[in-house]
Amino acid sequence: MSLGLVRHFRVQHKPERTWLTGEQFNLWIQGYETAPIQQPGHKSNMQKWDICLCSDQVRAVHTASYFDAQEFVYTEQLREIGIAALQLGEFKLSGLRLPLSCWLVLARLSWTAGHPSQPESKAAVLQRAHMVIDSLAAEAEAAAPEGRVLIVSHGAFMKVLDRELRRRGYKAERMFFPRNGQLFLYEKN
Repeated sequence: MSLGLVRHFRVQHKPERTWLTGEQFNLWIQGYETAPIQQPGHKSNMQKWDICLCSDQVRAVHTASYFDAQEFVYTEQLREIGIAALQLGEFKLSGLRLPLSCWLVLARLSWTAGHPSQPESKAAVLQRAHMVIDSLAAEAEAAAPEGRVLIVSHGAFMKVLDRELRRRGYKAERMFFPRNGQLFLYEKN
């Protein structure tokens, strides 16, 4: 089985250029979750896929429509790792204002460190990645045993999937910071 992993296309949601409170950051994240993608202007000229496993988030669903697949399966298992403004117990950093990029970095570092302010724990995300590779890949293999499977997901979750695929013997180009629309091809030895 040949496996492709692609990040959704760029989202049309302007980054805030002002300093934000934690509440404003959380509102910006909510807007990002529902924003449309930037249309690439053409259908993907990449190979045909037997099945496309796709996150059910809007930006991934729209991205998947640009690929040529015989079957599409949408699932919450491929959703992005949720983030929220860092909170320290009862102290919600309400008066603190930071640039968007700082809030994003703080949220990802908080998630990595297992901080309870994040919507999904690292352990839950790792378990979800294991389940995705176990169940969805098995489903895809049943539908297309020697075929081509495309997974459309999100940047942070793709990095978790990449580590799990490598752990299971898949090989691909190194993934550092997956760009929007960038395709990674995996082959198993």
